[in-house]
Amino acid sequence: MSLYLKISANFRTGVTLPTIEDQYYDLWKLASVLATIGLPISDWCPPADTPANSRLNAAFNTTGPTDAALAIARADKDSHASDLRTLGVWNGQENAGGTTLTTMYNTGRIPSNLSLIEDGIRAFEDYQNVVELVRGIVDIWNPMLIKVTPWGYDDHKIFQDRPPVGWMIYLPFELTPQQVPEAAQVIVIADKQKKGVSGTLLVSTTDVFSAENPAHVQIANAIETRLVDQDLLPTLREFLTQF
Repeated sequence: MSLYLKISANFRTGVTLPTIEDQYYDLWKLASVLATIGLPISDWCPPADTPANSRLNAAFNTTGPTDAALAIARADKDSHASDLRTLGVWNGQENAGGTTLTTMYNTGRIPSNLSLIEDGIRAFEDYQNVVELVRGIVDIWNPMLIKVTPWGYDDHKIFQDRPPVGWMIYLPFELTPQQVPEAAQVIVIADKQKKGVSGTLLVSTTDVFSAENPAHVQIANAIETRLVDQDLLPTLREFLTQF
């Protein structure tokens, strides 16, 4: 069974929405990170009424979003809302080998969201590639939470009111290996703008995580329990109010 992975990040957009151009440019920056692990920036396509029509246009070039992609986004009536906007691209591959990137920018109480969903792309089987991708997400959005969750793991998480650890989880504060000894790696990520600590990425295993592997699930569950015992895994409601 190939890896089917979802990476999601929550962050604050601010009191006003950025422009369509700025939101699309953020997607381009993420696509540029993905290009370093083998996903060509030229493959990304803007949405359309059919997959074939979508593939007629490129979403990005080497300097940013294309004029065609921006024109399509501007023509979408939903992009003109003042408090909520969703923009997305995909790599033109349906089913196995496919990847989608979607950002939902929201100025309200609910945090904004990035969603990356991939199906069977070998680059994501290397945990180091995923770590570099998380670093890129932190640089772009300064999120309060990033979840790296393989298909099926949500059915195994311990606490239904808290985010799952899964393969990896990023939390917006510093942690040490002594606090989470079950984690294979505890990676403190620097805040490049403020020259301090942005947060910590916990990696449950350096192997390809599978929810069908009892040992992997056991490790992730142990990390969840360890964090909750130390009051270090906020509830989903606390993420709304504290960060």
